[in-house]
Amino acid sequence: MLLWVRVTLAGPQLNSDSLSGRPTSTYMVLGLQEPAAVQNQILTATVKMFLKCPQSSKQLVGRVLKLCTDESTNPDLRDRGYMYWRMLGKSPEMAKQVVLCERPTISENPFAFQPRVLDRLVANISTLASVYHQVPEAFCDTNRRHGATVNDELEGEEDYAETLERVQEEIQQTAGKTYEEESGDEESEESGSSSGSEATGRAPSSPTGRGGTTAPAGGSANAGAPPPPLRPLAQVLSEQTRGQQGKTGLRVAAAVVRGQGGAVGMQLMVGNFSPQGMSGWAVQMNKNPFGLAPAGPLQLKEVPPNGTGKALLPLTPNQLLSGAAPSMPLYLEVAIKTNVDVFYLNVGYDLSAVLVDSGPMPKDAFQRLWQAAPADKKAMCQGAFGQKVSAQMVSTRMQQYYCFLVAQTQAQDMDLLYFNCSTSNKLNVYCELSLQRAGTGVRAVCCSEQQVMIPLFQSFLSELLQVKWQQGGPPQR
Repeated sequence: MLLWVRVTLAGPQLNSDSLSGRPTSTYMVLGLQEPAAVQNQILTATVKMFLKCPQSSKQLVGRVLKLCTDESTNPDLRDRGYMYWRMLGKSPEMAKQVVLCERPTISENPFAFQPRVLDRLVANISTLASVYHQVPEAFCDTNRRHGATVNDELEGEEDYAETLERVQEEIQQTAGKTYEEESGDEESEESGSSSGSEATGRAPSSPTGRGGTTAPAGGSANAGAPPPPLRPLAQVLSEQTRGQQGKTGLRVAAAVVRGQGGAVGMQLMVGNFSPQGMSGWAVQMNKNPFGLAPAGPLQLKEVPPNGTGKALLPLTPNQLLSGAAPSMPLYLEVAIKTNVDVFYLNVGYDLSAVLVDSGPMPKDAFQRLWQAAPADKKAMCQGAFGQKVSAQMVSTRMQQYYCFLVAQTQAQDMDLLYFNCSTSNKLNVYCELSLQRAGTGVRAVCCSEQQVMIPLFQSFLSELLQVKWQQGGPPQR
């Protein structure tokens, strides 16, 4: 201990030949009988002594390193001795920077995560969840799951297997449908549901805009029907996942969709696999970058055992703002309360869920901003459409999802389209799309005051226009 204190706290005037009358090599010989941690500290203290006063410690550090590498039976001590020896022999100055540098403060902040998130991370500590510090649902694509399977212990129970298959089929049939708020017409009155919403059989439109709503250029993005969802209804909670009290039995499929007049909602389908009916439905959300929050209670009737239920939960932006920058992938942390237990899940969504009907900005303002943006603030990516498209088709498709055409020009063999869009919390993105006339090639140059928005917008373009980025694109989902 005396050696460590003297070497650690002393300055260049340290006397290496005497520590209370004992040479350091004596400490090292005595230290070989000490625990491994003490041996390592003695070795490190000796190397520090040499780096602080090399002239008087040259022979001493050689003797100590030889003791560690030749006589010690501790493999860690031998490895550290060889490492120090190599560092000192190759570059003493570099060794000084490494050994004598300030050590970072080791601290922990267990309150940086919500308790339930921390519990999930601990439960998945041997997986990538502990690397990303995110629950598995945040970075795993649940759409790639195979059809529902039954646990080995339930293989003989036909009722459970049939129910599981039926609910899975209902989820698949519901996927891709748009849920809209009732408009008061005869059709909605005849097909009203417990959630105050209706299902329309309209499938997501193609990347060219066919099958969707065509908006007039420069007008409102969605004066008529809302845009079809880019992502289908996807399972976000398995009936095997335990709730806060350890109960199981709730399966949830969800998607964030747009409604009439730019409204935002969460489409939900639940399946009850518990032995009792589920009621007393309630929902809460954590703070998030765009502040999405429930605009009202979750309207769901009691779901009997082996039954299903559907609902549309209206969402309001800018209510639960976290103050954190958005990151990929976008998802909401949701808690659903029932009379059985409280269940936690993550619901992913695309950027169009938080874009607003801001309209195109003036051309001269866009031109000034685009020209003033430095080159290192613009991100370029290149790719190809799944099929040949025209500039008009792309413009219509973009405007349908709240991205507005500011200007259009032509180059030698390219059509250049300039777009702007804005989120509910006023994060703006500007984009130049270059479309190859004779082929399917496309190039996107994006810029934003908030650089974190660029990969989000690139990923959004990939989903919206069905572009496969080949160079410079965002990480794949």
